Amino acid sequence: MAAAKPPIAPLSADTIVRIERFCGDCHAMPLPSTFPKSRWPEEVRQGFDFYIDSKRTDLVEPSRHDVVRYFQEAAPEKVVVPRADGMPTVPSSIRFQPGADLGTSEGSSATAQLNWDVATRSLLVTDMRAGTLRLWQPGNDELRLVTTGKNICRVTRCDWNGDGLEDLLLGEMGSFPVGDHHAGCVTLMLKQNDGTWNKTTLANELARVVEAIPIDYDEDGDWDVLVAEFGWRKTGALKLLRNMGGSVNEPDMRVEILDDKHGVLGVKAADMDGDSRLDFVVAYGQEFESVEIYFNRSAGNWDKKIIFKLPDPSYNASAFEVVDLDNDGRLEIVHTCGDTMDALIAKPYHGVRWLRNMGDRQWENHELGLLVGALQPTVADFDQDGDLDIAAVGLFPNAQEETAGAYDSICWWEQRENLQFIRHSIQRDQCSHAACTVGDVDGDGRIDLIVGEWLNPSGAGFRVFFNQPATVSN
Repeated sequence: MAAAKPPIAPLSADTIVRIERFCGDCHAMPLPSTFPKSRWPEEVRQGFDFYIDSKRTDLVEPSRHDVVRYFQEAAPEKVVVPRADGMPTVPSSIRFQPGADLGTSEGSSATAQLNWDVATRSLLVTDMRAGTLRLWQPGNDELRLVTTGKNICRVTRCDWNGDGLEDLLLGEMGSFPVGDHHAGCVTLMLKQNDGTWNKTTLANELARVVEAIPIDYDEDGDWDVLVAEFGWRKTGALKLLRNMGGSVNEPDMRVEILDDKHGVLGVKAADMDGDSRLDFVVAYGQEFESVEIYFNRSAGNWDKKIIFKLPDPSYNASAFEVVDLDNDGRLEIVHTCGDTMDALIAKPYHGVRWLRNMGDRQWENHELGLLVGALQPTVADFDQDGDLDIAAVGLFPNAQEETAGAYDSICWWEQRENLQFIRHSIQRDQCSHAACTVGDVDGDGRIDLIVGEWLNPSGAGFRVFFNQPATVSN
């Protein structure tokens, strides 16, 4: 009879300290519960690769075998995500009726942004795969091609030269696949009286640019540009294009780095502390998973504060919106995490939260609920009760591996009394959405939900989910 194997001795206290110092040095210490046991050898390998690629030599490297063991011993066999069809349902006064596929193109669309303008009742649609920016107005089946570019991600509407016409700032990634390069750019499109645009490149040789917004950063009377440069592993930063002069239509822009962290998810300008000066909010993904505010101290001086960090580097922060959600006169932040492209697995902490502005530059986190693959939120008073609700969409390519009903792909959170939010499912299983926005598309006074398509085999670019009373039949 074979002798029983002796029990494996636990990791020593010194070994655990070494592991935690090494794995938690440049970001939050990863939580073993975020991946199943089977996944941890790959996650550990990737972590060591990141350290090697960083060229750092100041940390004491623990044994890889010990690191894998550290995480596997505390990790679950399987990361359990509640099924969508098993979650409680609560009646609502409205429902969302899907309309027809719109913006169909050859091949699969990769709609990165939907930008609705109330005044012109027009929708700008960026397709990151095709590199197109197109315009749609209700009543038209076809979309007008505005321009093509280098994998256009987001567009910002503005009046750059003060002529009363709508100009556009484009953030261009430079490639559809992720990668470290300097093929991204920021483009200014100035609208002419005849409806055409003059196109000017404000900055070239950037990493993968997600977004660009105008701001008078140094308060000298002309527009500078904040650039959210996601990059990838070795490239990416929050950058400023400082306006050094030239003509208003062809400015001389100098590129400056405000923060060299990669993984910038977006940037938005707003008065976040109520002092009548414009601040700006930045969110980061990758290993940082943070939301940060640059408070305007006037005269071009800024004071940065990290107001929120997710507890683990694999929570997959994705996007945010700035809005006065509780109607108290202070601006809040609605934030999503759910980027599944790194590991392609469902995680039970993907979803939506809001960061409540408590005043005095203090913020309070409120978790609202699950949405696997949550990539973008949007906010509106969907049920017309006088307060703001939230909708969000999800992208999860592996959803089809589960039986029907496992995952919601579109949800909305109804705000009720005492700042309580009730989760409602709008669509299940078709987890192919990376963008959404809101607008009264059919002119009936109700705010509709416009949802972008990313993996739709029909090639559709987007679809309108029409807001209707719940009693209306199909």
